[in-house]
Amino acid sequence: MRLQLQLETIPVWDGVKENSECFICSLMKKAEEDGVRYYLSSAVMTPEVRVEMNRHGFCPHHSAMLAEGGKPQSLALAMDTYYEENKRIFTPLIEKIQGAGNARKAEKAAEALFEAAHSREKGCLICSRMEERLLRYCYTVASLWRDDQDFRKALNESKGFCLHHTEALIKTAKEALSGDDFDGFIKDMAVLLQKNLDRVQHDDWWMTQKYKSENKDKPWNGAEDAQKRAVYKLIGEGRVLDPVRK
Repeated sequence: MRLQLQLETIPVWDGVKENSECFICSLMKKAEEDGVRYYLSSAVMTPEVRVEMNRHGFCPHHSAMLAEGGKPQSLALAMDTYYEENKRIFTPLIEKIQGAGNARKAEKAAEALFEAAHSREKGCLICSRMEERLLRYCYTVASLWRDDQDFRKALNESKGFCLHHTEALIKTAKEALSGDDFDGFIKDMAVLLQKNLDRVQHDDWWMTQKYKSENKDKPWNGAEDAQKRAVYKLIGEGRVLDPVRK
């Protein structure tokens, strides 16, 4: 059964117009900020949200963002009940370490404790919220590419997407497109990717040349931040790291 997702036409069209290296990166960074803001808001006072937070929690990356989010009261409240859930899981395991009869048994008991701790870090509520948006954005791109010739033209003339989000687009497009449309979309994305990887590499190369004395007075031609763009064009920004798998 194909997905039927709500189209996000306005943010996607705005994204194409922003002329960035990957507008899905921009949209996902905003989704990430929104997720952090939500879990530092008055939502933490809602029992259902607290139960969800206690059960799943957040990946280390988003836990760190929450810690630096500037909302001490909300985070303290959330962490208090999260610690209570940890205590329920960890205390018996810690007691097994303390009661172990020898070093080998103590080590095995410690391994069980840290395995439980690692398990608590798996599945992230913020990643899950981000993944929902990513699916809608990618689905919208594919749908607009099929239905709106102006969008297709604007997209094909744009700076395209990072390698990471190109993969997400093609995977999601299968839910929106079929047959010749899906084939055409994949090929358009491949052309767009190759063209813009070459452009970014050229900018990066020109940056290396600018540091030569004979080129110091020549224009940068927009390559001032080429080394950063070269990195993020491959790995993307605002990545979904570890969503909850239900």
